[in-house]
Order: sequence, then structure tokens, then C-alpha cells
Amino acid sequence: ETSKAKYAVFAVFMAAAGVLRASAAGVSNGAQNFEIVSKLRSVAEKRMESEAQLLVSSGNVTLASMQREVPLLKCFAIALARCGSVSPSAPLLLCLASALLTQVFPLGQIYESFCKASGNGFIGPELIWVREHLSDVIFKESGAITGAFCNQYASASQENKYIVENMIWDFCQNLYLQHRQIALLLRGIEDTLLDDIEKIAESSFLMVVVFALAVTKQWLKPIVSEERKMETSVKILVSFSCVEYFRHIRLPEYMETIREVISRVQENDATCVSFVESIPAYDSLTSPKDLFMQRIEYEWSRDDVQTSRILFYLRVIPTCIGRLSASAFRRVVASTMYLYIGHPNRKVARASHTLLVAFLSSAKESEDDERNQLKEQLVFYYMQRSLELYPEITPFEGLASGVAALTRHLPAGSPAIFYTVHSLVEKASTFNTDALQGKGSDPGNQILELLLRLVSLVDIQVLPYLMKSLAQLVIKLPKERQNMVLGELYGQVAESDDVIRKPSLVSWLQSLNYLCSNNRTNGSASGPVIDTSNQLAARL
Repeated sequence: ETSKAKYAVFAVFMAAAGVLRASAAGVSNGAQNFEIVSKLRSVAEKRMESEAQLLVSSGNVTLASMQREVPLLKCFAIALARCGSVSPSAPLLLCLASALLTQVFPLGQIYESFCKASGNGFIGPELIWVREHLSDVIFKESGAITGAFCNQYASASQENKYIVENMIWDFCQNLYLQHRQIALLLRGIEDTLLDDIEKIAESSFLMVVVFALAVTKQWLKPIVSEERKMETSVKILVSFSCVEYFRHIRLPEYMETIREVISRVQENDATCVSFVESIPAYDSLTSPKDLFMQRIEYEWSRDDVQTSRILFYLRVIPTCIGRLSASAFRRVVASTMYLYIGHPNRKVARASHTLLVAFLSSAKESEDDERNQLKEQLVFYYMQRSLELYPEITPFEGLASGVAALTRHLPAGSPAIFYTVHSLVEKASTFNTDALQGKGSDPGNQILELLLRLVSLVDIQVLPYLMKSLAQLVIKLPKERQNMVLGELYGQVAESDDVIRKPSLVSWLQSLNYLCSNNRTNGSASGPVIDTSNQLAARL
């Protein structure tokens, strides 16, 4: 009897789907009996809805583990993708959501199978069906099924919209957590299998983007409450961060959605904080407690899935940094920013430097003192962390932008600026003189060029210390490099319109030129070279 019931459901459903598809073709061809066709479609839609209702009422919509549900869900998905426009129905919407998350993109089942297979040591054979799924008709129809799903969503009740939204957002979160593990464990061992899994995941990313755009069109309207808009915006951003690893092409839908939700986050302090607080905690980034992670020698910088997610935050947070309080930045963002300043991928490291620049450049009237105090505190470890990793990891462009920002936005005479100058001079002195006279792209020469640039950037209180420190560095350079540095400095001073600092710079340059000439004379004479450091300090 059970078997007959299954066949009956299939027969009825397939007949209804056939009627819908045939009637859609008839209407598009301009059939005369439009009223008859409409009645047939109505009856067929009701029959499909009743079958979907039976499926939903089983209480297992999202997992579809029963043998009967799996083929039915696939049939529902393919039929609705090919039948044209179908009247909105809550059961159809829920069935489509379930089909997408369990049959079209069966990533949860893949990860579950992987967990079982890895325990037995037979990963490849156990997951051979992953390759077969890529050529399955339901996977190839994923775009059309997503379109049918979004059409049903657009006309659904608020309650059902909320249900399927949460299903998609949870799917994104699980995809992130599970793919982190499988990518770390399979990379370099089962690369072909990993590539196949990621092809499915990349297609699911497209589904998430298209759905998120449909959500923004429903909820980010003037008539919708601000609370609902903000909640939706944060959930979309968090979900996008979870699937960022799978974004390999530039999608107009993605850019449109991002612009829309970020504009909402920029309007409200609480929304900005809510988004920022969703960033994974520092401890979970460096020492995950997951059982699978404990089976490998975990290195946070090798976790590409996690890195992609953090990179998303590093890029988005600067767009709303003015809404973020100093205490929230200190508590949630700073440690992660410092960590990823040391990431070997320079694109990621640059994004971390850009985030610091954004914070240093930001202002919030209600907390000026606290914000300025935090800016100064951040600079000390920023310079230490950046320079200890330079030039192997720290990109010079990122370091230069950070130094320029702190000199512009910290208070005049700030101890942090003095420390920055001291650190740069100390770092430059670690390179031998050959490095300091090499090409402009050489690390030592880049630091020297940055110090020269600071002559026109630092405030008048820091300038004397910079001139003294820079002179002590220049005096040790070979003759050819000294001449080049002096030439650059003369050019800067000649072009300067700053009537306050220009007299001091002219006098300093004359003294520096004299000391360099005197040092060369002493160096060319017979006998030991005279150390001019004390003489230099006395004159400057």
C-alpha cells in the first residue's frame, strides 16, 4: 500500500506538472481557448499545491531525509522551473527552498558524508556521487529553480518570507563553518574532489546573491519599518561574508545588493555595531575549538575560507567607520586588524592598513577625546607590528598610507608621531648603506623616501626631532646617495609655500650639507673616520 501511495503521488504530481507546462506553451502560442487553458492551469496548480502541502506537513521540509521526499522535491523543483509563472503558494515556496538547499546544492549531505568517510579513511570512493551531481539535471537547472523560488518569495506572506530568509541565512552560516574544515583537510590530498565540491558551492553563492537582491527589493522600501530594514541589512552582509570565498566573478546583482544594504548600515549606529560584532572572535580565528581542526596543525593564515570572510569585513567596516564607537572598535575590531596586518597575502594586509587609515581619519563628535586617545594608542603597536614584518609581509603602500594618515589626523606633538619617526629611522638603520642607495623599490630606500616625505607632513612640534633623526641617518650614507637625498630635500623646500617651517628647513639643510661635506673630507683623509654624530647633534 505504501508503494502504491508513492506511485499515486508521483503520477498525480507529474500529470499536474505536465498540464502546467503544456498550458504555458499554449498561452504563449496564442491559443484561442484561453478560458479553458486558465481553468486547467488553476486545477493543476491546486493539485501541485496540495501535494506540496503534504510534503510540508511531514515536518521535515529542510532535511528531506525520507526516501519519498527526495525524488518528489527534485520533481517539484524542476517542474516549477519549467512551468512558467505559477500562482504564489506557501507550500510551493517552502518546497522550493528545501529543494534548493538539500537537492540542488546538497552541501550539507556532502559534508556529512565526508565526516563519515574521513573516519574510515576512504574519502574519495565515498564521495564519488559529488562528481555525478555536477552533471545532474537538477544542478544544471539551478538558475531557473532559483528564479522560480524568488518569484514565489516576492508574493509570499511576511511570515513565510521570514521563514525562507532564515533558511538561506542559516545555509550560508553552515556553508562557511563546514567548508572551512573540508578545505583545510582536503587541499593537497583530494584536490579534484575539493574542486568538485567548490563548483557546487560557487553555484550556491549565485543563488544566495540573487535571493538577497530579491529580499532587498521587498524590505528596503520606505513603507517598511526601520528596524526591519536594519535587521535585514545586517543579515545580508553577514551572509555575504560567509560566502565571500566563493565569489570569483563580478556580479551586477551582488554590487547592487551591497550598495543598498551598506547605505542602510551607514544610517544607524546600532546597525553598524551589530554588523561589526558579527565578526568572528579573535580566539576562534587563531585557535578554533572544532574537533576537525584539532586533527590538523592549524595555521590561521592558511585558512582561505576564513581569510575571505575577514577580508569582507576589512573592506566593509571602513564604509561605516564613522558610526562605530571607539569602544566597539577597541573591543571587536582592533585585535583582528592587527592579526591580519601580518597576513602573507598582501591584498589582505593592505586591507588591514586601509581599515586603520579609515579609523584614524574618522570623527565622532560625541566622543572626540576617547576616539583621539584610542587613535594614539593604536599607533604604537601598529608601527611595531608593521615594521617587524617589513618588507617580507607588510606592503610598503599600506605602511605609507598608515604613516601619512597618523601624521595628518593625530594631535600636533603627539607622542605617537614621535614614536613613528623614531621607529622608521631605527628600521632604516637596520638596512646596510648599499640598500639605502639602491633602486626606489628597495625596502631600505622606500623607508628613507617615506622619512623624506614626512618632512612636509609632520607638524611643527615634531619637525625638529625628524630633522635631527633624519640628518643622523643621512650622514652615514655613501656620497652618491647623500647627494641624491640633499637634492630631493632642496627640491621639497624650494617648492614649499609653508612660511612657518621653511626658514627652519633652509637652515637645517645648510647645516646638513656642511656636515655631509665635512664628513666626506674626514673620510677621505688618512687615519680613522671621525664620528660626527655628536657634532651633528650640536649643530641641529
